[in-house]
Amino acid sequence: MATGGGALDGPGYFVAPTVLVDVPEGAEVAREEIFGPVSTVETFTDEEEAVRRADDVPLGRSASVRTENARRAHAVAARLDSGTVRVNSHLVLASEVPWGGFKGSGYGRDLSV
Repeated sequence: MATGGGALDGPGYFVAPTVLVDVPEGAEVAREEIFGPVSTVETFTDEEEAVRRADDVPLGRSASVRTENARRAHAVAARLDSGTVRVNSHLVLASEVPWGGFKGSGYGRDLSV
């Protein structure tokens, strides 16, 4: 754990934002949906492995691609089996387009005119 993981001081039941590093392939924390402020940091050797690992999960609500190469960003985003793929950002939601997950995430599409 790089940071976080504990309860925050004060009233209520809140967990500090948590970053988990050196997460191995297939780890439960990388495959299951966590409803809390938790992020995993995983490494990969090439683009093929990154896409394979990203898609090897039972859920598919959203994904993020981070890169300085715009062509690579669009190519990788198109290959991911995810309801929403963001490039160099996360949790940005355009309310004018349908939104929802793939696979075990969600039950269809929401929003949009």
